Amino acid sequence: MSSVNVAFIGAGGLANSMHYPSVADNPQANLVAIADLDEERRNRTAAKYGVTARYADFRQMLEREEIDAVYVIMPPFPLPDILPDVLAAGKHVFIEKPPGQRTEQTQEWAELAAQHGCKTIVGLNRRYAAVVEHCLAAVRERGEPSMVMAEFHKDMLKGGPYWDMSILRTDIIHIVDCMRGLCGEVAEVVSHADHHYVREGWDNSHNLYNALLRFENGASGLLTANRTSGNRYERFELHGREISTYIRAPHRAEIWRAGEGETVVTDEQLTGHTEARKTYGYQAETDHFIDCILHDQEPRTNFADAVKTMQLVDRIERGG
Repeated sequence: MSSVNVAFIGAGGLANSMHYPSVADNPQANLVAIADLDEERRNRTAAKYGVTARYADFRQMLEREEIDAVYVIMPPFPLPDILPDVLAAGKHVFIEKPPGQRTEQTQEWAELAAQHGCKTIVGLNRRYAAVVEHCLAAVRERGEPSMVMAEFHKDMLKGGPYWDMSILRTDIIHIVDCMRGLCGEVAEVVSHADHHYVREGWDNSHNLYNALLRFENGASGLLTANRTSGNRYERFELHGREISTYIRAPHRAEIWRAGEGETVVTDEQLTGHTEARKTYGYQAETDHFIDCILHDQEPRTNFADAVKTMQLVDRIERGG
């Protein structure tokens, strides 16, 4: 293959702000068809990217168009009615996080993908953020990481649970997955979930999580996330042999090497851009997906790998 024909199922806000332009910017991807139930949204997006193949029924799109890969960009609850048909048609698949409402769904889709020879990827974009990848490479120059810390806070007091799922599964999963990407698989978990200051109707939902992790390679991890805090704040620490990195994702990172002092890197320095789509990993994950299809390789955050992240979420939710 010299290029990949891409179709989309879904033309909503996230798809238009992050995924359509990322596909359009990849010179080896051809955007050939769009399916969306909303005619106005479907036509508006198709017109923007010069796509003439427009469908309300995605199954007709799969039957009639020459498609290699499909981006299914929507919340998780419609996915069980869509993904099995897309995978059965032999199409490579990109979905957003979370990869299903339950771990069992993710496992089922991973098995279907393997059965039909499909490449898959979940949009867990923190692994692909430029400053995160740069710091991981810097630490690994001296050996494997010894410790990772991740914090991800937001003010969601006026909101509520996403789609009757826990905030840990739908949102905080980003840093759970990134910690796995930085240090590998987890052997032990001790965690605590609680709720504070919740509004009426949200009294039984946890909005605060803390977890201590022990990775199989001996590294340690600390996760903390609060959804009733003063602002959105996301930060990682990654430590190794005589090196420490402090990552304010996705904007900048401080790197301290013993005896050498501090080095500061920024997203703009690393990518040449300030646009979140290119600094926060969205463009990089699409480029990785297209490259894997062309070279017959498994994407890093494929469905089978996402099962492991979902299983770790399960363990944190139930206290280890």
